[in-house]
Amino acid sequence: MPYVVRDGEGNVRAVFDSPVDGAEEVAPDDPDLAVFINQNAQTGMVLDEWVQSDLELVRVVEDLVEVLIDKGVFMFNELPGGAQRKLNTRRGRRKEMDLMESLFGEMALPEDEQAGGTAIDIPEDGDDNSIL
Repeated sequence: MPYVVRDGEGNVRAVFDSPVDGAEEVAPDDPDLAVFINQNAQTGMVLDEWVQSDLELVRVVEDLVEVLIDKGVFMFNELPGGAQRKLNTRRGRRKEMDLMESLFGEMALPEDEQAGGTAIDIPEDGDDNSIL
């Protein structure tokens, strides 16, 4: 049975799977518990969207750094040591992934990254000024 902690208005604010101080035991089908779970599930989905957006933006930032270095705007060794290490690690992982894809195609990708994943379509017409 779940245990819940309620606020002053009786709304569920926390859920536990074992007894804790200030918590009351409720039935698994308790309506207040269902409201709490639904509200938090929606919040989780929004956070997942933010995380995915951040992951996609990381790739853009990496590519931007590469373009700026290639154009001589700044040199790689001018970046802080931590940034250099992170970029080098990502470069190595990207090369490994590129090699796996060239050898095995999509079979090398985890199932959730294969067709229908979160790939970004890049126009082939050359009119796109994006850095991707």
